[in-house]
Amino acid sequence: MARSGLTKSQVREARDRLVAEGRHPSVDAVRHALGDSGSKSTIHKYLKELRAEDGGADAVPGMRREDTGRVLHALVDEVADRLHAGFDERMRQLRAAHDQALLERDHELAELRSTVATLTARVKQLELEAQFGADETPLRHWQDRGGVPGGFVHFDNNLLNSRSTVRDISPFDLIRAAARS
Repeated sequence: MARSGLTKSQVREARDRLVAEGRHPSVDAVRHALGDSGSKSTIHKYLKELRAEDGGADAVPGMRREDTGRVLHALVDEVADRLHAGFDERMRQLRAAHDQALLERDHELAELRSTVATLTARVKQLELEAQFGADETPLRHWQDRGGVPGGFVHFDNNLLNSRSTVRDISPFDLIRAAARS
């Protein structure tokens, strides 16, 4: 049985279809467009003949050098626009995240300043009470301990002691208890 061969018109149609899709009409692309039929050498031969018939142009039939330049410039401009748009969107997102982080930091800083102001006021109040003798019972216990100076001079030691198992009533314990309430 004789095989039906590939015709030049079939190759032309496949080539034109690829060009219309914006793809390069290579031998493999044309063969794939033809349903993977025909030999590569036959397709190459027909493509070469079709180029010669079209005026020997290496480019796409009917397309001049100036047209190719315009198409390429338009394509490059489109890609550049996409890149810039993506960059602008990413920068907008990063700025928004940065602004949100700054707001959260400012809020936290305001809370910490408020806490410091409250504790400072409480320390001053306790110092005044200790100085003028208002309800000195807890402070007297602290000051009467042998070998341990009273007041807030050893605040860092008191902080360490407050985290250990030693449970003495000290000015620091008073401040800490007041801060909790």
